[in-house]
Amino acid sequence: MKLSSRPSRYFSVLLILAALVAACVSSGPQKALNGMAEALKKNDSAAFLAGMDLKSFANNDIKNMTKEEAPLGLLDSLGRSLGIGGVDELLGSIVDMEARLHSHFNRGVSTGELMAQCRQAETPNCPWVPESLNNANVTEIGSDAAVAQITTPARMTSWLALRKIDGKWLVVGQAVMESTARQYATEKSAPAAPAAPAVPSEPKPQPAPEKPAPDQDTMAGDNQSVTKI
Repeated sequence: MKLSSRPSRYFSVLLILAALVAACVSSGPQKALNGMAEALKKNDSAAFLAGMDLKSFANNDIKNMTKEEAPLGLLDSLGRSLGIGGVDELLGSIVDMEARLHSHFNRGVSTGELMAQCRQAETPNCPWVPESLNNANVTEIGSDAAVAQITTPARMTSWLALRKIDGKWLVVGQAVMESTARQYATEKSAPAAPAAPAVPSEPKPQPAPEKPAPDQDTMAGDNQSVTKI
C-alpha cells in the first residue's frame, strides 16, 4: 500500500507544477494576447481594442510607413534636417491615424474580415490570428515591456510590442523586425510639447494731446480789431 501511494504523490506534484506553469503562461503579456485572440473569435471589436494603446500603436504605425516607403523616408529625413519635424509630425497634422486604425479594427474584427485576411496573408504585417496569438513566443524586457513573436498559418512571422500601462499589458505597436518591436515596447510616450513663449503685446498708441481752447479774451480782442463798414 505504501509503495502504491508514491506514484499518486508524484502525480499530484506534477499536477501542481503544471498548474503553476499554466498560471504563469496565462498571465502578463500572454494573457493580454489571449484576450485579443478570444475577442477575434467572438467578433468583439470593443474587447479587441481594449487590448491596445491605440495612440501609441498609431504613432508607431506611421514610423513603420517611413521605414517601408522610400519617399516617406526621404520626407522624414528632409523634415528633420529642416527642423520642421519628421513625417510622423507632418502626417499627424493631415491624417488622424488613430481614428483610421480604430475604424479599420472595428470593422475588421466585427465582421471577421481581419482574421480571415491575416490567416492567408503573405506579408508579415498581419498577425491577427487567434491561434497564432495564443501560441506567441513572448520575451519580457524588464518589468513593464515585452515583445511577442507571432507566426501565422501562412508561415509569416512578425512581432508585437507590449507595454504595461497603469498596471495593464497593452499592445503598443507591431513590427517586422524584433529590434524595432523592442524599441516600440521600451520607449515612453513622447512628452507634451513645451508651451510657446508669450508674444509681447505691442504698445497701444497714445491719443494725441488735446489742443487748448482759445482764450476768451484773445477772441474778444480779435473781434475788436475788425473794422465794420
